[in-house]
Amino acid sequence: MELRPFPLDPVRGRAALQRDLRIDEHEEGSVGQEAAGCHEVELEDTVDAEVAGDALVGERRVDVPVADDVPSVAERRSDHTVDELGARGREQRSLRPAAHLEPVQQETPDLLPQRRPARLARRHDLPALLAQRLREELGLRGLPGPVQTFEGDEHRRRTIRRVRAVVTGGAGFIGSHVVEALLARGDEVHVLDDLSAGKRENVPDGARLHEGDIREDAERVFSEGRPEVCFHLAAQVDVRVSVERPDHDANVNVIGTLHVLEAARRHGTKVVFSSTGGAIYGECEGPAREDHPRRPLAPYGVSKLAGEEYIAAYSRLYGGGHVSLRYGNVFGPRQDPHGEAGVVAIFMSRLRDGETPRIFGDGTQTRDYVFVGDVVAATLAAAAHEGAVFNVGTGSETSVLDLYERIQRVAGIEREPEFADARPGELRRSVLDPSLAQRELGWKAKRSLDEGLAETWAWISGD
Repeated sequence: MELRPFPLDPVRGRAALQRDLRIDEHEEGSVGQEAAGCHEVELEDTVDAEVAGDALVGERRVDVPVADDVPSVAERRSDHTVDELGARGREQRSLRPAAHLEPVQQETPDLLPQRRPARLARRHDLPALLAQRLREELGLRGLPGPVQTFEGDEHRRRTIRRVRAVVTGGAGFIGSHVVEALLARGDEVHVLDDLSAGKRENVPDGARLHEGDIREDAERVFSEGRPEVCFHLAAQVDVRVSVERPDHDANVNVIGTLHVLEAARRHGTKVVFSSTGGAIYGECEGPAREDHPRRPLAPYGVSKLAGEEYIAAYSRLYGGGHVSLRYGNVFGPRQDPHGEAGVVAIFMSRLRDGETPRIFGDGTQTRDYVFVGDVVAATLAAAAHEGAVFNVGTGSETSVLDLYERIQRVAGIEREPEFADARPGELRRSVLDPSLAQRELGWKAKRSLDEGLAETWAWISGD
C-alpha cells in the first residue's frame, strides 16, 4: 500500500476550539498546537489519503468530518469559507461555520405557528430561537453515531414543553382534528364529549375520552386532567335547530360555556372558545373585521355572542387571557353531512350516493369557506395569546353555485341541482377579515378552496 504525506492546514488553538464547539477535554482527542507567533506550519502524517476521513469517523476519533479551521464567533464573516477534511483533499463545505443557519432561517418562521401554542416566542424572537437551534445542533454532534440534525421531529420536540389540555367536543368534526394535532406535538389530551353528535371512532389513540356533558361533567374532567388549556368546541351548531329550539340552543351554548368557565377558573385553565363568524355579524357588505357591528339573525349566533361576552368578562374578573375565535364556514374530512351543518359535506355525500344536491335560495348567497386544517392551526396558535377575539377565515367569499361547480369538478360528476326556498335565519353574504389573526397570531389560511375540496372528496368517497 502506497503511503504519501498528507498536508494539513493550520489548526486553531485548543482553547478556541473548546470555546466555540464546547469540546470536553476528556473527549477532544489529539489536537495540533498553534505554532509560536501564529505562523502557518505544515504538519505531515502518514495517513491513507483515500480513506482518511472515513477511517477517523469509524474509529470514533471524530463523529463527522470536521473543518480544519474553525474561527471563533467574533471572527465569523458571511464570506468566510473553510476547506474541510475529506477523501483525496476534496472540499466539503456543507459543515462550514454558520452554513447550517441558512435552512434554519428559511424554515423557522414556518415552525413558529406550530410552536406558539406551547408558549414559545413569536417572530420578533427569531434570533433567540436560531441561537437555541444552533446549540441543539452542536450538542447533537457529540452523540455517538450519525445524527441528522434539524430534520427529525424527535429532536425538535425537545424544545416544546408538554401541555395538558382538555378538548370539549373532541369527538366531533373540528374537535377531533384539534385533538390529533395536540397529540402529534406530544401533549396530554383529555376529551369531554357526550357523543350526541361526535363519534367515538373520531377520537385518536392516545387521548383519554370522558363521555359526559359539559353542563354536568366539566368539573370532574378538569379535576382529573388538571389542564393548562381548554379548547372549548362542544356546542349546538345547527342554525335550524336554534330556530326551532332556542331554549335548547341557549342551554348548551350559554349555560354549558359557563360551566366550562367555572371549572377553568377553579383550576387556573386558559380557555380557547370556538365562536362563529358568519352567524354573529349578520349581513356583510364586505369582509367583516372583529369590530364590525354584530347583528345575528338566528338564536345560534346570539348564544355564541353571549358565550364570547362571558369569556371576556371572566378574563376581566379573574384573568386567564381567554380567547374567542370566530370561525368561517369550516369544511374538511370527518364533517358529518347528517349531524352537523356543512354544505360541502352535504353536496359531496349526495353526489357520492347518486342523489341530487339541493340548493336553498337562488345560490348566489356567499360564504367564507375555510379548511379544517387551517382552522386547527389558528386554534392552537390562539392558546399562546394573552386574550382577544379573532376571525378565522380566508377573506374570500364564494357563492353556493360556484362552490357546487367546484365540487362537481373535484368529484368528476356532473348533476343538475334542485332548488328550494331560502330557509329563515340564513344570510345572503358572509365573509371575514382575518388580518388581525395574521398580525397577532402569525396565522393565515394556507389551503386553497380547491385543494381543501379535493382532500375532503378523497375522504368522503373513500379514495
